[in-house]
Amino acid sequence: MGLLARFGLGRAAEGPEVEIRTADLAVPGERIGGQLVIRAGARSVEVDQIENYLVADGFDEGGGPTDLVLGSLWTPGGYDLEIGGGQERTLPFGGRLPWECPFTELDGQPLGFAVAVRITLRPPGRSDGTVHRSTLRIAPTPAVQVAVAAFAELGYRPQDSRVVYAYIPGSDQHHAGYQSLFLTDPARGRRKLPRLELSFVTNPVGTMVYLRRAAPELYEWESKPRTVTFAVAHHESARPDLAERATRALEELRTLYRS
Repeated sequence: MGLLARFGLGRAAEGPEVEIRTADLAVPGERIGGQLVIRAGARSVEVDQIENYLVADGFDEGGGPTDLVLGSLWTPGGYDLEIGGGQERTLPFGGRLPWECPFTELDGQPLGFAVAVRITLRPPGRSDGTVHRSTLRIAPTPAVQVAVAAFAELGYRPQDSRVVYAYIPGSDQHHAGYQSLFLTDPARGRRKLPRLELSFVTNPVGTMVYLRRAAPELYEWESKPRTVTFAVAHHESARPDLAERATRALEELRTLYRS
């Protein structure tokens, strides 16, 4: 077998070089794939196990930063590897983005957080390992895209977004994490609701939109202002009445807050 380098032992120059190759842009619900390239240094490298997860930068309900695990990715051949010194091994990986995967950009503009492939290489006899990440660009589903566009027609512009590690009460979430998008009316002062928060629970049919007055200082769902909801299907991207639907939701929200 020869002399093997185990991660964290020996000089850093002798450790493996890791490259993660992924697609440029993906949409929730689509399959994604990529390649993991492991290059040994001067000495051979032993890998007992490769763990591959899809993760998102997020917050817990106390506002602390956390990694949200959105699911695992399949990595065939990711066990009991030995790579000779100066050699490399390329392994494919893949899986399907969950429908509830947060989108990291809107119309090409980044929203200030990352979704990433997180790969851990574990050497034999060790519970820890070296962690490598590669960020993904995730676009919104058609339903989410047109829901945001409907509010844009009313003058509300996306400002930023975040993901919270929690379930929305009464929703049909499959993963403990929801995304909120904060919208601002540039006119300010001329509206009773100058800032809005949209949260989404998306599935293969469409998305449920939760609309509320923005309260970015609050992270716990039940401590936030109350919401109204409306649904948008993926096939409704060409519907001309979505702005009217958003207007009705805003009126319903004003009535809710007055009560």
